[in-house]
Amino acid sequence: MMKTRSVLLLLAICATACATTAPPPKPIPTQHPALRTQDSTDLRIALEDAYAQIVAHETTPVNAPSVDVEAAASMPIPDHRTVRGALSLFTREMRPSIQESLIRSAKYKPLIDKALDAEKLPRGLAYLPVIESAYLPTLTSRAGAHGIWQFMPETAREYGLRVDWWVDERADPERSTRAAVKFLKDLHRQFDDWPLALAAYNAGPNRVRRALAAQGATTFWELLEESAVPRETRGYVPTFFATLMIASDPASYGFQLGLPDASGPLPAVEVEGPVSLRYVADVAGVDETTLRDLNPALRRAVAPPGKWALRVPANAAEIIAARATTLRNDDANIAVCTYTLRPSDTIKRIARAIGTDADTIAAMNGRIRPGATIYLPVRARELGALLAHSETYYAVRKGDTLFSIAKRHHLTVAELRDLNDLSKSHKLHAGERLRVTVPRAVAAGGM
Repeated sequence: MMKTRSVLLLLAICATACATTAPPPKPIPTQHPALRTQDSTDLRIALEDAYAQIVAHETTPVNAPSVDVEAAASMPIPDHRTVRGALSLFTREMRPSIQESLIRSAKYKPLIDKALDAEKLPRGLAYLPVIESAYLPTLTSRAGAHGIWQFMPETAREYGLRVDWWVDERADPERSTRAAVKFLKDLHRQFDDWPLALAAYNAGPNRVRRALAAQGATTFWELLEESAVPRETRGYVPTFFATLMIASDPASYGFQLGLPDASGPLPAVEVEGPVSLRYVADVAGVDETTLRDLNPALRRAVAPPGKWALRVPANAAEIIAARATTLRNDDANIAVCTYTLRPSDTIKRIARAIGTDADTIAAMNGRIRPGATIYLPVRARELGALLAHSETYYAVRKGDTLFSIAKRHHLTVAELRDLNDLSKSHKLHAGERLRVTVPRAVAAGGM
């Protein structure tokens, strides 16, 4: 489904960007066609049909189609051939995909509207994720953009989102929405124009500024005509406005919006990490998948070290809160432990000993200082044995060569060099101690 949707959306963007010769589709009526005709017979038929509908539902009110008038009124929708082309494509080839996104939008729209209102931005922007991610928090693009707002890591960090080994807040709908709204506000402040701001959201503000300067242009539509921005961006802006047109009058275009989520946000319980969602689920008697879905920012299904606000089902909040500070002490599932560095330790050798790499340890801990207590991706009960096993050494004797030592200990010369950080020009000398045991590999983190 996702692969199909991604391909369809790419087609939409390309088709919209290239819609220079295709005739615009006929406008789709926004009211019953008979009400716009002079033919009294058609008008009478339409009225009788309406009367029949009212009589048939005298005891059961008719559910009016859901429309988002506020979103439509919040932003002017340009009348441009590419917007009409996108609308045509969305109402035909891409109808199922767009419909699915609009239904899913109801889950997130209340929190997005709240963030937009706080920054006094148009509510129409709440539909931008339709063309970004279909409101899928864990969606990742080929370029590395992630979450419902498709932030790149650098921009995400610039706007206060945490992106590291433990956590990727781009996947957190609430936190990423606040960041995206601030980003959009900054872009509009720079360009004072929503089409240009949206183009900058997609292509980057510097690229849009350069394009404007190079073309002597003042609008996005001029950049589009001159192909001065990437094809994806030339399609991105029109497809957003086409989405906004659909949301403003979905029934006329053959769509429906999802029902608003009236349940409100679930409670968050502050726990002490690291602790696995699997163990929390066991303690609270809830499904682990549910906890994962509620906390999509936890990259390894583990609350990170320190205090972490964990989203939980309402019926589990009290149980988890009662053990919030002790859960991590009893979690047998967690494949992470602490280790205090000794003066002789190096991160590279510790990584080899536990079967991971130095980059993983660095990513888990950030800046590592001598003597610091760090986190390692291995269970505590395994660490001692792995480190002890990793410290088997051989004292070089006169006449030894790297080849003879490696052969004696069932290693290759390359492995022996790697274990001891030896350069190809290294000369052995009697009494030198070489490490000759290769640690067994363990899964980094076990998660």
